[in-house]
Amino acid sequence: MFFVKGFTSVRSLYNLFQHVSSSTFAPMYSTAASSTPTSEKMSFTVNYLTSKFGFSRGTASTISQRVSLKSSEKPDFVLTLFRSCGFTNSQIGNVIKKAPRLLLCDAGKSIWPKLDFLLSKGASSSQLVDIVTRCPRFLFRSLENHLIPSYNFVKDFVGSDQRTITSITRSHRIICCDFLETNIKLLLDIGVPKSGIAALLHSWPSLFTMNLDKFRVAVEGLKDRGFDPSTSKFIPALYATNKLSKSVWNSKVEFFKKWGWSEEDIDKAFVLHPYCMLKSLSKIKAVMEFFVNDMGWESILLASNPIFFSMSLERRLIPRAYVLQYIHSRGLIKNACIIYPYYITEKIFLEKYVIRFEDEAPGLLKLYQETMNRSRKT
Repeated sequence: MFFVKGFTSVRSLYNLFQHVSSSTFAPMYSTAASSTPTSEKMSFTVNYLTSKFGFSRGTASTISQRVSLKSSEKPDFVLTLFRSCGFTNSQIGNVIKKAPRLLLCDAGKSIWPKLDFLLSKGASSSQLVDIVTRCPRFLFRSLENHLIPSYNFVKDFVGSDQRTITSITRSHRIICCDFLETNIKLLLDIGVPKSGIAALLHSWPSLFTMNLDKFRVAVEGLKDRGFDPSTSKFIPALYATNKLSKSVWNSKVEFFKKWGWSEEDIDKAFVLHPYCMLKSLSKIKAVMEFFVNDMGWESILLASNPIFFSMSLERRLIPRAYVLQYIHSRGLIKNACIIYPYYITEKIFLEKYVIRFEDEAPGLLKLYQETMNRSRKT
């Protein structure tokens, strides 16, 4: 049996509830049954919510329109359960604001088995708290008929419990939404490889929570732009066009235009390397300014090689650019603006552009090593 904060079972929690001090969990107000007038039930609910969670009476009144408490027995046990799992009072309050009907649930029969399932799969206490506080509505879904099948479906793609839990923490809705399987089937049907779907489920799982019709339109839109579903570019392109906010997307488009790119240039760069639109604006700006301002390149050269925005500026681009500039200044190569050296491996770059010119360019290796060392310290 899984341990949670010293409790060995749901029965232990129930036993604790039966013996806790009256000052902590005893009903504070009337626990009258169904004959209580509606206004009195609302008053009891409002008083309970303000007392237990510190809600303002306005907030409590709003919540009381969504849930009506007859007594404090079930709600108190729900609080006991959440606290035993490591939730703070503030976190429990946030959960109840989003899903107040949880206070009416049988904590031992309805809520605990779902928490226990995630814990048994390796979710840490902090991960469990994060999942529940961000998407408490999954606790209303059937464990046997929905949560376990959805969990296993994701695991079949990502390969382990650890990666599955990571996917859930990145997008909590994937275990309670109704579009997961249909959206994935759509991608499989058009030729997206299982490895691509696995990568998407692990890194950007929220994409699969889109409405099926909207998801289908997004997929067809990329195909119309020439993206091949079977290639590795399709998945990041799908994410970028559907999960970046309009303001973020437009800010990057405007940045590229300021540096002389046309709409066609931007579209070309995106098709070549969709990740260029997923990089932070500060990273894009740093790469652009280095090559255009410091190295004297035409900005359009980066539109043809947008993968540069995904390369490490400090560990690859700057050290190699300085080497190429150095050997070009000594007439050892014709053009310092060549692209090939930035794509090759570290070993090949050293052989072709550093070790090869050691006699003609003394200090070249030292220059390269010093540049690399400086970048490692930043």
